Amino acid sequence: MINVLPKTLISLWICVCSCQPAFGLTASEHIRSQPTNTFYNNGAEGWYWYHDPAQERQLPEEPRDPPHEKPLPAPPKPSGSEPFSLKWIQEMLPKYQELAWNQPTHENVQAYFLVQRFAMDRANKFSDVAQQVVVGNALLDETMRRPLATFANMQVDRTAAQNTDELLKKVAKKAGLFFFFKSDCRYCEAQAPLIGHLEDMGFNVLAVSIDGGSLQTRQFRDTRVDSGQAEALGVSATPALFLMNDEGTFTALGQTVLSFSELRRRILLVATREGWIDEKDLKGTQPLLNPNNQFDLSEELPKLLHASTNSPVSLVGRDDHAEVINQLSQPQVSQLVDENNFIAPNKLIDLFGKRAKTSGQAKGDDEQ
Repeated sequence: MINVLPKTLISLWICVCSCQPAFGLTASEHIRSQPTNTFYNNGAEGWYWYHDPAQERQLPEEPRDPPHEKPLPAPPKPSGSEPFSLKWIQEMLPKYQELAWNQPTHENVQAYFLVQRFAMDRANKFSDVAQQVVVGNALLDETMRRPLATFANMQVDRTAAQNTDELLKKVAKKAGLFFFFKSDCRYCEAQAPLIGHLEDMGFNVLAVSIDGGSLQTRQFRDTRVDSGQAEALGVSATPALFLMNDEGTFTALGQTVLSFSELRRRILLVATREGWIDEKDLKGTQPLLNPNNQFDLSEELPKLLHASTNSPVSLVGRDDHAEVINQLSQPQVSQLVDENNFIAPNKLIDLFGKRAKTSGQAKGDDEQ
C-alpha cells in the first residue's frame, strides 16, 4: 500500500507535463493572445505615439416625442362691471369720493372730479337724445298728455272738474254720506262746509253728533244724535266720513280732515271699486288731454310681446287685439326675444308700429 501511492503521484505528474504544450500557455503568452491588449501586441509603437485615441462609438439616440406644450392659461377676466358703464359709475363714483375725502391729495381729488365730470357729460348726452326722441312721439311726448302752456292747462283742469262734478252727481243717486262730528271739534267745524258743498251737489248727508251738540259753520238738513252708529262703524276720531249705498253697505272715506279735491277723489275711487261707475268714467276726471285716448303702456306692452311680428301695427289700439294675441304660437313669440329674454331695440319699437315713429313719408292708398 505504501508503494502504490508514490507511483500514482508520479504517473499524474508525467501526464500533466505531457499535456502542457498542447493545452497550456504561459502567462505572458496568454496576455498577448487577447485581442484587446494592443499594448503588448504593438509594443514597438510605444505609448501610442502619433496615434489619436480611438473614438468611442456612439449609439444613435432614440427619437423622442416632442414635449407637449401646455397652453398658457388665459389671463383672468377682471371681475366687476365694465369700466365707465352705468353700473361701474354707480359703484365707483362713491369710492372715488370716499378716497378723496379720506385722503384729499391732488391726485385723489382730481380723479374724483374726472369721474364725476364723465358722469355729468354722459347724462347731458342722454338728455339731449331723450329730447330728440320724445318730440312728436305719440307714446312718449308728455305734452300730449299734459300741455306746458298755462292757458291750455287751465282748460284741461276745467274740463276735468266738469267731468268730476257730473260723475259725482251720478254717484249721489246711488249713495249717501254719513258725517260724524263733535261740537267741540275744531277740525269738524273746518270740514263741515266742504261736506255742505257735496250736499248742495245732490248727496244725501246724514250728520251724526257724537256728543249731542251742533256745529256753527254748517247746519245740515238731516242732523241726528249718535245712537250707537259710531261704535258700530268703529269711529275712533272725528271728523269721520262714510259712504253708504242704497243697500245699507258702509265704506269708510277717512277719519281725518280732507280737502275738497281729495274728498271728491276718494268718493270716485270707492264708487269705482264698488262698481257704481266704470274705469272709463273715472279716466275722464283726470287732468289730461283726451284721457280716454291715452295709450297705457303698462297694460299694452306685455300684450304686445305676445303679438304677431308680422303685423304688430294692426294690433295697436284695436279693441279686439286680445283675441288676436290669444291665437299666437310660441314660435311667433320667440322671434322677439333672445336667450336672455332681451328684446332688441328695433324689434321693441316695431311692436308699437306707427304710433312709436316720429318721421317717415306719407303714402297714398295705392301705395299702402
